[in-house]
Amino acid sequence: MKQKLFVLAALLIVLGVGLFVWEPAGPEAECAEDSSRTSGFVDEEKNCPISIESYERIRESKTGPQWDNIGGLVLVVAGVGTAVVAAVRKPKSA
Repeated sequence: MKQKLFVLAALLIVLGVGLFVWEPAGPEAECAEDSSRTSGFVDEEKNCPISIESYERIRESKTGPQWDNIGGLVLVVAGVGTAVVAAVRKPKSA
């Protein structure tokens, strides 16, 4: 039983660290249809001005809550907690 808890703890920690390292793709920049209403930024790949709405989605994805990091933290804490329980738990006597 103790070994299974340690394996579970290791798996949770590895998954949590993986979520910290993983960088999800953000929204793609969209060109502005009306060239008089742009965000002031240019998409280098498409060589066009970025629309205001598109820039707001990009900015929100970079500055908003990073759910992958929050999930990673929860998994790492759960893994460490499981490892501590496995280390201090006494075997059941029959």
